Amino acid sequence: MAVELYGLDPDQFTAARNERAKEARAAGATGASTRIKTLRKPTLAAWLTNQLVRTDPEGVNDLTQLGDELRAAHLAADGARMRELTPRRHNLVQELVTTARGRAKDRGRPVSQSVADRLTETLDAALIDPGAALLVRSGQLTSALRHLGFGVVDETGEPAKFAPMKPKAVRRTPTKRPARQAAPPPPPPAVDRTLERRRTELRTRAEESESEYREAERAEAESLLDANQHQLADLTATIERLNEELEQARQQLRTAQRQTARLERSLDRATRTAAAAQRRRDANHERLANLDGLGG
Repeated sequence: MAVELYGLDPDQFTAARNERAKEARAAGATGASTRIKTLRKPTLAAWLTNQLVRTDPEGVNDLTQLGDELRAAHLAADGARMRELTPRRHNLVQELVTTARGRAKDRGRPVSQSVADRLTETLDAALIDPGAALLVRSGQLTSALRHLGFGVVDETGEPAKFAPMKPKAVRRTPTKRPARQAAPPPPPPAVDRTLERRRTELRTRAEESESEYREAERAEAESLLDANQHQLADLTATIERLNEELEQARQQLRTAQRQTARLERSLDRATRTAAAAQRRRDANHERLANLDGLGG
């Protein structure tokens, strides 16, 4: 069930999860229904990682194998081997990020640079930490990962958990002798049984109504969260686009300023040349006038 849900697009996750939980509850599997409702919607970087596991399993397998080789070289203090593997590490991570961004764009979901950076951090964590590698290969990430030197954390800064919960130890209790059974109480009157059955029915209906109310509240909150996350992604993309346009405008401004400076220098030279030509013309006119005076 979780494998199927974490393979869906982010905007399909919440509705599909709630529907699966409702189906499980209708089938009487209340425990499974509760577990399904607790599944968290993946962030965009986590969704990209989960998609890589499904669409490029060989690339993810190469990544985890390279991580094993890097850790072995590190433990052996094999500097030559580390220098050999490090370029492969960077190239492989960038290839996977490029693949993930391209496939997301094909599905109408462009990926901003900040999300791509979190995907890069997740893949790097899988290279460094075997526990993070297990999480990545599960294809069920809910948050991007990041290695901080002392462990792996998710996007909120909380430690990422990989180890399954240990079962509680079951202690054997000493065997007791069966106590003497008392005489069974007399059966309750039919009216009491009817009232008790009615109370049970009303209590069940009240619990179902409370559960439905909580589920509706949760669905509404998740819908608002989804809308805010999409709005945040759109605003981030808009900011990046505006930053690119601003940088282009600055480059055009610098080009125009350089062109203006060249034109001003050309104008200054032309002005000086024209002034010198005018002085020569005036001098020639003066000499011509003097010659005309001598001839008269």
